[in-house]
Amino acid sequence: MGEILSSEVMGSAAIPGRVWRRARGTRGFDSAAAEEKVSLPNAPATDCQMRRRFVPNSRWSLFSLDLFFIAGAMAGLIYAVRERLGFATAHESVVIVLTMIFSSIAFAYAAGCYRSYALINFSVAVTRLAVGLGVSAMFLIPLIHYGLGMEFNSLAFRSVSRTVTIVLLGVGAGMCGGMVSRTLFLSMMRRHWFRRSILVIGSGTRARYLRALFDRESHHHLADLHFLTEEYLGGEPSADAALGEASTPVSGVRTVEELEQRLHIDQVVVAVDDTRNLFFDHLLPWKVNGIPVFDFSTFLERETGRVDLRWTESDWLLYSDGFHFGLLDAALKRTMDVLISIGLLLIAMPVMVIASAAIKLEDFGPVFYRQERVSRGGRVFRILKFRTMRVDAEELGAQWAAEDDPRITRVGRILRRTRIDEVPQLLNVLLGEMSLVGPRPERPCFVEELSASIPLYRLRHSVKAGVTGWAQINYPYGASEEDALKKLEYDLYYLKHFSVLRDLTIMLQTFRVLVFAQGGR
Repeated sequence: MGEILSSEVMGSAAIPGRVWRRARGTRGFDSAAAEEKVSLPNAPATDCQMRRRFVPNSRWSLFSLDLFFIAGAMAGLIYAVRERLGFATAHESVVIVLTMIFSSIAFAYAAGCYRSYALINFSVAVTRLAVGLGVSAMFLIPLIHYGLGMEFNSLAFRSVSRTVTIVLLGVGAGMCGGMVSRTLFLSMMRRHWFRRSILVIGSGTRARYLRALFDRESHHHLADLHFLTEEYLGGEPSADAALGEASTPVSGVRTVEELEQRLHIDQVVVAVDDTRNLFFDHLLPWKVNGIPVFDFSTFLERETGRVDLRWTESDWLLYSDGFHFGLLDAALKRTMDVLISIGLLLIAMPVMVIASAAIKLEDFGPVFYRQERVSRGGRVFRILKFRTMRVDAEELGAQWAAEDDPRITRVGRILRRTRIDEVPQLLNVLLGEMSLVGPRPERPCFVEELSASIPLYRLRHSVKAGVTGWAQINYPYGASEEDALKKLEYDLYYLKHFSVLRDLTIMLQTFRVLVFAQGGR
């Protein structure tokens, strides 16, 4: 997959670059005496015509295909049998179709249909789509019968059997349309429609890390890596510059223009281990010709959805974009917390009653469990959960929950797997102690321990703790310092890219965690 371009390939035959470097001790560039001409090997010619080609985004492409085929299948079938289904007007048909399309696409997204593993595996993709559409059907039946039935008075809405028939026909048609879109999408992938060509400059540990990352199946189908040593920037290649036996030099390339034309570079990534004494001026022609140039940390963040603390320096976090928390966003977030929490509590009330009875009957202990946790600004509050452990579970002190923890009761194990034990936290949200979305709250003793051993750990307390969050939907249950470090990387990404829209997408994706019982312990 990857290719190494060394100085032997881009050597003396390459077009030499000419850049201007300011001499030490000068304050400006307006004095000719203060400038010295520097010759850089392998710099691109300033007149080379590099053009960025269009590479469709894989997730948005599948989403667009779904929108077209699922919507088309639903609309076509409902329109064809609208009279038999009892629709009085065309307006009613349009409302039903739009409602089913919106619900189906939303639940397909919530089920993980557009995550990387669902893009490359047809069986996983179809399974996730079936789950999403199935739950959508259960949601649509009461919505159409009771919700839309109050607005329209035709037989299609008043009859439960007609409503069920409409939903099943629409969802069935949507499933067929979704399978067609996935078949077409995989055909496009096999023809490399979504495969990016990425030029990585570097041969040290960072370059090798990118090579290992893109060797994974989820990335391998979507990108080709080509490696160029540090000599391109006027430096020396790493002493152990081998990036794998599978890498072979590109022969016959003499200039950067030839390189771009032959490999059709879509992105350039600077992944050098030591930036001292390197010249970056001649990377500008790539950028001004529409080909983006990323530093290693920014590129890694975009690809993984987390801030990898193994490579991230504090100054990069300080000067990079993000960490914007406006008053309007805060107001919208709080409004959303209150309204959604009230709605969820009303919906979950029957489940809460059944869970309370089951906990009480198992060992006659207390139903709820209160525990001190840390939220925004280090504030300590008492979180409310359904009790899932024995009453004497912490008589020896606080400890991490382990896999198959013997302290967990039989009912508690079910509650944890289904995350029903978390439902009472909605009351903490209503009281303003938590938010629906945010970093998972930890106990004060664990916070002190982790803050002493993990840099930047206290940054996660810049916002309120959440019932769900970016870390919770992307990483399994954390029960060690290593897990806490990984979850912190996701929390930092969330803080850096906070928005109300992102909160909504995280809430939707929490459905996937609940349905597939991911991360419970």
